[in-house]
Amino acid sequence: MNNGKFKKYWVISGTLAFVILFAFLVVEIYTRTIEDEKKDYQLQQLEMAKNAARGISYLLDHLLNDVKFLSSIPEIKKADSSSVSYLNRFLESFESPIIGTVFITNRNGNILHSTGNKVQDWIKDYAFESVNEKNKTGTYLTKVIRNEETKNNSEIFLLVNIPVVENKQPDPADTIGYLGYLINFNLLVEQYIKPLKLSKEDFAWIIDSEGRLIYHPHHDEMLFRSINNTTEECFNCHISFDTQRLMLSASEPSVGEYYVIADEPPKVMAYHPMLALDEKWILVISADVSKVTENLRGKFQIFFILGFIILSVILFFSILIYIVNLRRVRAEEAKRNLEQVQLYQEQLNQASKMASIGELVDSVAHEINTPAGIISAHVDGLMLKEKYKGALGDALKIIKRQTQRISDYTRSLLNYSQRMVFKPEATNIKNLVEECLYLLGHRFRAKQINIIKNYGDNIPLIKADQRQLEQVLINILNNAADAVHTRGEIKISISYSKEKEKGEGVKIEIGDNGSGISRENIDKIFNPFFSTKLNSNGTGLGLSIAKAIITRHKGNISVDSIEEEGTLFKIFLPLKVE
Repeated sequence: MNNGKFKKYWVISGTLAFVILFAFLVVEIYTRTIEDEKKDYQLQQLEMAKNAARGISYLLDHLLNDVKFLSSIPEIKKADSSSVSYLNRFLESFESPIIGTVFITNRNGNILHSTGNKVQDWIKDYAFESVNEKNKTGTYLTKVIRNEETKNNSEIFLLVNIPVVENKQPDPADTIGYLGYLINFNLLVEQYIKPLKLSKEDFAWIIDSEGRLIYHPHHDEMLFRSINNTTEECFNCHISFDTQRLMLSASEPSVGEYYVIADEPPKVMAYHPMLALDEKWILVISADVSKVTENLRGKFQIFFILGFIILSVILFFSILIYIVNLRRVRAEEAKRNLEQVQLYQEQLNQASKMASIGELVDSVAHEINTPAGIISAHVDGLMLKEKYKGALGDALKIIKRQTQRISDYTRSLLNYSQRMVFKPEATNIKNLVEECLYLLGHRFRAKQINIIKNYGDNIPLIKADQRQLEQVLINILNNAADAVHTRGEIKISISYSKEKEKGEGVKIEIGDNGSGISRENIDKIFNPFFSTKLNSNGTGLGLSIAKAIITRHKGNISVDSIEEEGTLFKIFLPLKVE
């Protein structure tokens, strides 16, 4: 009786423990998946912020260098009417509405000449104030400002001043004026934000080194307000500005998460600092967390419901079966164990049979492949010398296709077997390459391929299995012949190599000017059964076998390729194989 009660309580306790553990795992998986989704999204945001920030910085640097060169022109230094033509050329060469006005001031900051948009009075005043306030000899950027006459936040500008000096060495006494230009900051930013094609959930914003918001697509009313001078109105939207202050002090790009008002979801973001001369801006890309994880949460909701239903059904039937059919379950378990043993025995017998078949394939493949190759070569010779028509020509084509089919499959089966006999011997690699070129000569002549050889002097003999190396070279040369167009080129170079890590050896390079290999396939070409040839013309084993053979010789093989330009295989073989 006590034993029965113990089993009963054990089943109940175990069931409850299982339910609790299952619920814990589901919650843990959900939490970690959401966190991973946010991290992945933040990394995407960081990459977009980096690209936009670098683009803006590059454009500003490019502009500064151009205007510095413009300031060194003697006609500009004269600051007379002849300098206006140079200002016009500069503005026309830029071909962008980002720069609206280019002007020249005297030493006191008064504008003498200008081109582009009309210089409004507030621009004149600001140019005068910035020159006298900065009092610098070097190039400098002003703060980002808005159109002070219209108070229109869609017209936000950045003023750049470059001193014009008489001598090469800048000195306050040598400054005769300033060359400046007015940048439409909104157009500057949007030129690099729009190409990012931000989703509906994402938006970009920028703050300057003083904590002022100088760009935001949704909150024009908040522009030019600083997080260092907050008011009660600011806290109607934000709980705090600690995250923004942390960004201002950062020198490296990073990611984070921040909160706004209580009824609005938190946001994930990535930021990237930008430096332009002595000005620092922080470009930020933000998105609502709820929007980022919306799809994932929807999928998990279905998963929770299905998981709960399945768990309930499993637990119910498990307990029912355990209580009512314990003996039958044990009998079935014993039966399954017996069947499993029988299955293992059958698999063992099958493995033994397959081993025997493998040995048979090795021996038969050797015997079939050689005559098939000879037949194929003779058919090629006949088809090249004579133009057969009618039934005889069709018969030759059939013989060619079928012998090639036999040769491909028997060679693949034989070489992919791990029982390849390795017989290294002294090998002249030049002679071996020439022999392979002779065997494939009919293919090269058919496509009028030009073979360019570059054999080094005093190439030493290497210890290698000639039959296996021949297969590697023929495989690569065949691939090159397939890749090049009619009248294409295949370059072969052989040289002596001595390196600290690899030691002494021979380096073989086989390159072509064919179609090349795409980036997504370049890392897969040595995988078994991977082929880029259309219509199943390749078995996908050739390069995998080639790499195995080179590795067996203690060498290495690599490939470089550019689409529509060509492919280069590099092989290194040591002089000795231990």
